[in-house]
Amino acid sequence: MTHDDTIDWNRFWTDAEGDRRASAAVGQFGKADLLDRFFERVGVPDSFASVGCGPGAVPLAVARRHPADVYGYDAADSAVEQARAAVREAGVDATFETAALPAFDPGRRFDVVYCYATLHYVRDVEAALSALFAATAPGGHLVFDYPNPATREQYADDLDDDGRERFALVLSGESVLTREDVEAALDAPVHDYWDAVDAPDEPWTGPHHPCVYAKRPET
Repeated sequence: MTHDDTIDWNRFWTDAEGDRRASAAVGQFGKADLLDRFFERVGVPDSFASVGCGPGAVPLAVARRHPADVYGYDAADSAVEQARAAVREAGVDATFETAALPAFDPGRRFDVVYCYATLHYVRDVEAALSALFAATAPGGHLVFDYPNPATREQYADDLDDDGRERFALVLSGESVLTREDVEAALDAPVHDYWDAVDAPDEPWTGPHHPCVYAKRPET
């Protein structure tokens, strides 16, 4: 897979350590705990996919806690290899495959599709959202965060050189969306995920970091 629009993620997941690695790990901040709250609200899914899963923290946690058919997808081969190793060590069932947005076509649909801390690195975000929603089963839910104008403003002030390279598409505005853009891309209303799961009041749940969900129509 190529990484022309961001950093070399294969190298990142091979070399990054400490805080730098943790900053990109989608399992941080109790994300699996919040998903449990979401499942209490909408029902535990029979199938779950995490797109842009990194080394697999969230799908691994879901596989440990629920009898769902769990998949994880990431563009970096190194992340997929680490996720597979973690599953073997944990002794749980989950499948990890290499795939990249916006051209995401897993060949099946899932009751919950989860895409966290990933759209920031995608140039054609509207196409990515359409692909993610197409992979969501009728009656199922797509959960995702996305960079908005407030994200871009904050990153312009706060990022160091490493962050500016990593979030170049946010800083240029190419991956930035408004809520209206999101709903137009999905042709469906979205709802605030942080509110739905009673997320803690933290910087990562502030107005610069919107996270929403959409329900795919039953038919």
